[in-house]
Amino acid sequence: MIRQPFQLTIGSRLIQQLISLLLLFAISLTLTGATRKPDIVRVPIFGFHDVIDLKDSHEIPPQRPQFDSDYTKQNLYPFLNYLVDHNYWFLSTQDLYTYFIQKSEPIPEKYWNRKPVMITFDDGYYSAYKNVLPILKDLERNYGEIAKVVLFVNSKYMGAKMVGYLPHMSCEELREGYNWGFYDIQSHGHAHQKLTRLKFKALQEDLSLAKTSLRTCLDDLDTRGWTAAHFAYPFGEVSRRVEKAMPQYYLTGYLYDDVISRPTKLRDPYRISRIRANLSTSPGQLIKLAEQATLIHSKLDLK
Repeated sequence: MIRQPFQLTIGSRLIQQLISLLLLFAISLTLTGATRKPDIVRVPIFGFHDVIDLKDSHEIPPQRPQFDSDYTKQNLYPFLNYLVDHNYWFLSTQDLYTYFIQKSEPIPEKYWNRKPVMITFDDGYYSAYKNVLPILKDLERNYGEIAKVVLFVNSKYMGAKMVGYLPHMSCEELREGYNWGFYDIQSHGHAHQKLTRLKFKALQEDLSLAKTSLRTCLDDLDTRGWTAAHFAYPFGEVSRRVEKAMPQYYLTGYLYDDVISRPTKLRDPYRISRIRANLSTSPGQLIKLAEQATLIHSKLDLK
């Protein structure tokens, strides 16, 4: 009877020590979790087409037809302004490939604690020069930050100002935006054809011409050979046959499937997801999607 309290004390101490060890283990896991990011990184990639200025009568009906794929300069500005103001990392196609898909280089320190996002414009319309570039310049003046955007260009129509068609940017205009650091210029095919319907030889020619034409345009400016290294499928259409032809010319391929990309877990680099933006998409909706990006910091281990 005299020894019973002593035995209880020993047992209590053992229990207390066990509880302490468990608490320390739990705290350790919590701290580890606080500095370790999820294995799946979410990168919203937004796809735009022609950007119209509602203050320019030539760009609205009846002077110009309205298309579902249009987006307005008046809505684009607050969206891009929000991204710059909230310190988003504007990815180039090569950034996405190097840091998240290939994982061949560590993420630069200046991008730690920033959410990644990519802004793309298809077809190489002149509006990317007339209406988008002034926004990018204005944001740089206001924030001291370059918001780089990706232009997926149809090389055949560079400089085209044909009646009945939307005007396209010339090589000189592409070079100007590229030289200032605002444009990442990639391929959208040579003639904007449905690649899934082309025979093998025509498919090879379109993919090859699209690449060589853009690289010729920017040859003396692009010292790293990153121009036309990536591809966005015209009409968002791809097949296994088209995909099989891609690696000879391009490192990645971009879709339109309205899904937020998860590049660190991407099984197929030729099927990168993009979110389509159009007249029915408000800046608030785009911002809400952008906020779903994964925060990047120094402890992120992508290998």
